[in-house]
Amino acid sequence: MLLKYFRFASCLIIVVLLAGLFLGLSQPAQAQTGDLLAPPEVPGETVYVPFPVTITLDGRLDDWQNIPLQVVTKGPYTSAVPGEDGPFSFSVAADSENFYLTVSIVDKNIITGQHGTDFWNEDSLEFYLNTSGDLNAAAYGPGIFQVTVNPGDIGNTDPARLTLSGQNAEQAQVRAFVFKTADGWGFEAALPLKIKPEHGLEIGFQAQANGASEKDRNVKLIWSNADSADNSWKSPFLYGRALFFAVGSKDIPTASARATELIAAPIPTTFAPRQQISVNQLGYFTHAVKIASLASKREAAVDWALKDGNGQTVLTGKTEVMDEDGATGDVVQRIDFSAYVMPGQGYTLEADGYTSAPFEIGDALLYSTLKLDALRYFYLNRSGMDLEQKYAENWARPAGHLSDDNVTCYAGTDSTGKTWPKCDYSLNASGGWYDAGDYGKYVVNGGISVWTLLNAYERNPSAFVDGALNIPESENKVPDILDEARWEMEFLLGMQVPAGQPLAGMAHHKLHGLKWDVMPGLPPAQSTTRFLFPPSTAATLNLAATGAQCARVWKNIDADFAARCLTAAESAWQAAKAHPDMLAAEFPELGGGAYGDGKVTDEFYWAAVELSLTTGKPEYRQSYSVSADYLSAKAMFWADTAALGTVSLAVVGKDAAARESVIKAAEDVLANMQKSSNGYLSPLVSNNYQWGSNADALNRAITLALAYDFTGEARYLNAATEVMNYILGRNALNFSFVSGYGTQSMSHPHHRFWGNQPENGFPPPPPGAVAGGPNGNPSDPAAKDAGLIGRPPAKSYVDVMGSYSTNEVAINWNAPLAWMAAYLDDTARPILSGQPATGISTPIPEAVPTLSAQPQTQPDSRGIVIGVVIMFGLVAAAVLIWFRRRA
Repeated sequence: MLLKYFRFASCLIIVVLLAGLFLGLSQPAQAQTGDLLAPPEVPGETVYVPFPVTITLDGRLDDWQNIPLQVVTKGPYTSAVPGEDGPFSFSVAADSENFYLTVSIVDKNIITGQHGTDFWNEDSLEFYLNTSGDLNAAAYGPGIFQVTVNPGDIGNTDPARLTLSGQNAEQAQVRAFVFKTADGWGFEAALPLKIKPEHGLEIGFQAQANGASEKDRNVKLIWSNADSADNSWKSPFLYGRALFFAVGSKDIPTASARATELIAAPIPTTFAPRQQISVNQLGYFTHAVKIASLASKREAAVDWALKDGNGQTVLTGKTEVMDEDGATGDVVQRIDFSAYVMPGQGYTLEADGYTSAPFEIGDALLYSTLKLDALRYFYLNRSGMDLEQKYAENWARPAGHLSDDNVTCYAGTDSTGKTWPKCDYSLNASGGWYDAGDYGKYVVNGGISVWTLLNAYERNPSAFVDGALNIPESENKVPDILDEARWEMEFLLGMQVPAGQPLAGMAHHKLHGLKWDVMPGLPPAQSTTRFLFPPSTAATLNLAATGAQCARVWKNIDADFAARCLTAAESAWQAAKAHPDMLAAEFPELGGGAYGDGKVTDEFYWAAVELSLTTGKPEYRQSYSVSADYLSAKAMFWADTAALGTVSLAVVGKDAAARESVIKAAEDVLANMQKSSNGYLSPLVSNNYQWGSNADALNRAITLALAYDFTGEARYLNAATEVMNYILGRNALNFSFVSGYGTQSMSHPHHRFWGNQPENGFPPPPPGAVAGGPNGNPSDPAAKDAGLIGRPPAKSYVDVMGSYSTNEVAINWNAPLAWMAAYLDDTARPILSGQPATGISTPIPEAVPTLSAQPQTQPDSRGIVIGVVIMFGLVAAAVLIWFRRRA
């Protein structure tokens, strides 16, 4: 009888042990044993497809042994929780008729069915193929497709009936089984090959994974190195490569060269009105005031929650309801989450059913990269030199307009009927920066741009070093910002009428062609249709002002250059006094901007200040002290430069009256930002949204920043930071106006070379270029076609190449962006990371931090179960053996 019990117990133990083994060895055990059938991948670049391989599509992976397994851990945002949404792995193979693929991901908490057919916004796996023959295709077409597989199909029994999505997914004719695995889920798929596999045949390939911890996607893993920002869904040229490998072959094929590795840009949008939470999409300093704006139709305050990168709520509160925003038409509710001071990435805000773009809270490098990118804008717009790949990277191009070293005057009749004759001289006006979206070069715009960069340097020389910008002059023991400013200064010097001429000492107003250059298009190396246009008093005084500034900056760096600058400046001053009312001639039918300026008292004031500060001569002080523009500090731009003189007096001359004037101007900006009808904390009022409104905003931010320098009052520093928040996304369009910064950022500028047509050789814009911005009076056909006429001024913007009145880029707009990025990096960062800031708006008492513990690494519960089962079996076996021996 006892023996029967022993036999029963033995059978039970065997069952238990086998159950443990089954649990441990079930899905998916893709063993990598013996010799692989294909070479290992070139990580993120090339994967090899062994063929012919016998694969049975059944959802089991036992026939995938010896096929290389690629593991992907990288992407734009990864999980901080072990075992949740990554890594993922994949293998590929083929026979004569089918392409096979298996993908699995570690995912202990599967989220599916929360977003309809938007499977990309929750747990899902994606693969992409390009069998069209054009590996550098910029758009989807026949033979190019994206397939998204979702875990809602786990357990499917018919491989042909799947809820797939993706670009051209229906072309793929995918059959697949979707299954759970020991630590997540995966799929095995087959799709018919419409090409004949051959050893070395190359196709485009990409694999990606999306992960959600609670509801919305917060993890994105991408295999291809070319796609660092999740753009493969619209830009097939970002795929990696898959090379067919005949099993047993000795030679290993290599992938072809990639024609471009540029990141394509989002599809332009006209920004239909919508409810939204807008934030600075780059991020906020840890101890800065942190405010987001919710555009809502609700009249009452709503609850909001701040979530960290893992989707955990870390701060909650109630919104503050503002008055209707006059410039946007929105009723805005503010979210003040300043109380949260934990650094991290991937934070989002949720309120009223909406979720913000992700952003960072931190200190270390928040604006460090933007500072450099905004300054590199100028190198990438240089005229007269090759932009070599080692410096310009993806924006390399041949030199443009080398013939500017020998240009003469335009002969013709201007808009007033005045006829301008030919001149008997030519100038070397080579170099300089292309002004904006066109290939013209303009002294009055070059003047304010050079001044802005040099003022940033004069204010804080230690913030700018040699070698930071990777330009040809780097490592010459001169700060790169000065090397860059000199490139334009040399052009300004070259525009001066030579001695012996009737207008000697005057500066030509501009240099451009007779027709607008095609768009997009490269600048030609030579041109016979570019001319000097008549001198003007405004251009001449720009040369006088910047020449004087140049002389004092370079005095101890390059004395000879400083002397050249001062000689040119003083001769320009004398020439302007001799011709005080030579206004810019206009030629509206020709291929360049007018830059007309009907008032030049501001330029006289500015030039006199700069010459006084440099030379100390009393005649210059006498001139500026009696000027009608004396101590003016109103918003600066190329046609009103008085504030440039006042700022130089305040910064370089440390003039107390000038400083008070700057502080008063800052107070005016601050008062507007504090209005209850200004829900987006914009420094602009409705009638300020003109051509180049973003530059206007940034120049007002400079005024606020200087007011902080002069007073130490945190409210000015906070307000200056708020302006950058506006530029980087906390605005009515929920849009970053700076290319490459933010999940929704400017991508299609009005620029001849940055046409965002990589397939035709025209790259998207480099990071760090700022768009002109909303324009309440848009004048270009593209803006009109987009329906901007009649829209609220702060929403009158469209991100398309043709919109020169809202989406152009320009040197005088990027200069204040660079100034402010540098200021925030070198001045604001140490302050706003060291102590809590005082807000410019009323704090919200309801904002109470939710103190949540750091994520804990949880043991794999399934592994524990397996261990317990096997351990129980082993103990029972030992006991049974002991009893049997006793019996």
